[in-house]
Amino acid sequence: MKIIFKIARAELRYLFFSPIAWFVIIIFYATGLGIYFYALEQTSNYQEVLKDLQPDWAGFSSGIGKLLLDGVIGKLSNYMYLFIPLLTMGVINREVSNGTISLLYSSPVRTREIVLGKLLGLMLFNLMLIFVLVLVLLAVCIHVQLAEYYWYLSILLGMFLLINTFTAIGLFISCLTNYQIVAAVITFTVFFILSYISSFWQQYDLIRDITFYLSLSGKASAMIDGQISSRDIIYFISIIVLFTGFAIIRLKSLTESRPWTVAASRYTVLTLLVIVVGYCSSRPGYIAYADVTKNKLNTIHPATQEVLQQLDGAPLTVTLFTNLLDDNAAMGLPQARNSYLWGLWEPFTRFYPNIQFRYEYYYDIRDGDSAYYKKYPGKNLDDIMVIEAGILGIRPSLFKKGEEMRKTQDLSAEGMKLVMQLEYKGKKEFLRTYGSSWPAQENISATISRLTRKKEPRISFLTGHYERNPFSYAPRNFGAGTTYKRNSRSLLNNGVDTDTISLSNADIPTGIDALIIADPRSAYSKDEQQKVINWLNRGGNAIIFTEPGKQEILQPILNSIGVQADNGIIVRPNDHEVPHLFVNGLTNAGNHLAKEPAMELFQKYGLGGIVVAYEGALNLSVIDSSAFKAEPVIFHTGDDKTWIETGELVVDSAAPVFSPAAGDVQKEAYIIALKLTRKIGNKEQRIIVAGDADFMTIDRFNISRFIELGLYSWVLNNEYPIYANYPLPQDRYLEVKQATVKKMNWLIVYGGTGILLLTGIIILVRRKRK
Repeated sequence: MKIIFKIARAELRYLFFSPIAWFVIIIFYATGLGIYFYALEQTSNYQEVLKDLQPDWAGFSSGIGKLLLDGVIGKLSNYMYLFIPLLTMGVINREVSNGTISLLYSSPVRTREIVLGKLLGLMLFNLMLIFVLVLVLLAVCIHVQLAEYYWYLSILLGMFLLINTFTAIGLFISCLTNYQIVAAVITFTVFFILSYISSFWQQYDLIRDITFYLSLSGKASAMIDGQISSRDIIYFISIIVLFTGFAIIRLKSLTESRPWTVAASRYTVLTLLVIVVGYCSSRPGYIAYADVTKNKLNTIHPATQEVLQQLDGAPLTVTLFTNLLDDNAAMGLPQARNSYLWGLWEPFTRFYPNIQFRYEYYYDIRDGDSAYYKKYPGKNLDDIMVIEAGILGIRPSLFKKGEEMRKTQDLSAEGMKLVMQLEYKGKKEFLRTYGSSWPAQENISATISRLTRKKEPRISFLTGHYERNPFSYAPRNFGAGTTYKRNSRSLLNNGVDTDTISLSNADIPTGIDALIIADPRSAYSKDEQQKVINWLNRGGNAIIFTEPGKQEILQPILNSIGVQADNGIIVRPNDHEVPHLFVNGLTNAGNHLAKEPAMELFQKYGLGGIVVAYEGALNLSVIDSSAFKAEPVIFHTGDDKTWIETGELVVDSAAPVFSPAAGDVQKEAYIIALKLTRKIGNKEQRIIVAGDADFMTIDRFNISRFIELGLYSWVLNNEYPIYANYPLPQDRYLEVKQATVKKMNWLIVYGGTGILLLTGIIILVRRKRK
């Protein structure tokens, strides 16, 4: 070890007397600190403006640490490709060129001590580069409120391992040629290949697995994002050992008079050993994880973990069905499999390793779809498949014919889209993709829960009187939020089934979880009304939507729960919009209905909350508060420009005028929706009554904080959907002013760079004089 340290000290001394090393340090420093302070200045300016405009501004929702560091880390990672070859290009071949290698060989120094000493010296020098990152991270800790210190340490670890991996590769390449410039070029080329090798020949399983392991691209990204895993650490150490071993084998072969096969066998054995170690260390169930972010952003939500705990260890089989003729086929092809396995599923295999993956490839089109025949006139489906396979760079033999696929799994109902099927103990459920996006964590946990739960949650819409349709995606209907397969936020894709029932010849089933009455346009019979009243009297949960002009249809049912749908329509004339269009935020009670993202922000931080838009709403009054506790959900504060118009409203004519003589009414407040609760035995009955149905339709999805599944969740006793909302980062505010940042920029970036430059010149000049 003493010899190794002596060689390391000599190498480190040489580097500090090298103009190239000083050049790397200065550029690394100026780049890292320059990018940081530029981002800091822009962010501080943005914060000051927003604080002036919005006194209750909630800060940067993504976290300032991430906001400031993404650019710095990304740039410095990219520049390593340029810097490291300059440092390593002469490590070994310099000794050969100067003739000192002969002295080393003739001295009592072993080859491995030479290589390890050189590597240690370079690693110590790399600490100087890492110190630049330390300065950046210290600046973040000073400038950012509640900085995430452990995450920053994870960044340092990831960058240190990455830069030393590059160093080990460069060290080996310096053994291959006596020319430093050639070594630098080769090193740069190897770095480029190792960074992009995972994008070549990915359609072949064996090559994909090998290149994925050898590729350096993205290997440190998990640690930079705050998740340390044994797999990543072992990977970097293995690559460092691999190329250091290669360097030892190379130098040893130069001093031995043995056949080339000896060296080749050594290279082969070492390579196979590293591959085996890498393979074993990356198997699901054998990887140790440490998520060092405060909010555990790299770990699936505790609610999702609870869903996985319902699995008893039996295999969960995931079959990915990829239709070559689907617009998003590229996501499911073998070329994208590593992204699919590690990007989408690794967070789940971390907690449930017994997930098995299968793949089915086919080509088919929906019945009656002629788009591809128009695109390729005169071609049949087989010809089209060959053309599309060539475009995507995949072999046609991989794909089954559509008719063959339909015999084993007919995907017509899924629109022949990219879809997964989950199977557990013989039960199967589809897990869908949404456009070019994989399913969210909530969708995956909802689908898994379908495989394990004993009872399916179900809501039923009344039908038979022209109500809003949960199976139609037309603008006035509710299908987009209930049964639409291509909407990740629909009830269907969040674990809840929707059905319709007609009361003309049947009672309301006892097995449903909630009854939805959505704006009927014709009257219910006395018998139908009584069936609904009986359901409510038994403690059934319900959502009742009524609309202006049709109050009398549902009033007998509303009377049974002590609610009055007032006559007329709420209006507020203005010069820019129709008088009956309103945008309102939910009340405090409304924002506590469920865990929709905007609701939870309101609940935890008092921020935002849900906003809804409605076009034509009536006012609700509580006429009997003895049975239920009533709380407003959607509320509009009254003023002298708002009233209940009781006459006929014509929106494309002159603006309405308030007329008490005609029956118009002004109120201090208008209740558009309210919730009713009462205890029946051990169960809390939950009912929502809304004086408008339009705010639940697809026409109102453009509101930035749409209510989505909040109402449904509440009447389902908040058991579904399974929300996976993470807390806001704590580091949302800067603690430094823009003027201060500008001064620090000049002092630290320009002043620090000047000091480093002057120090380097002094050291090099003094060395030259000696």
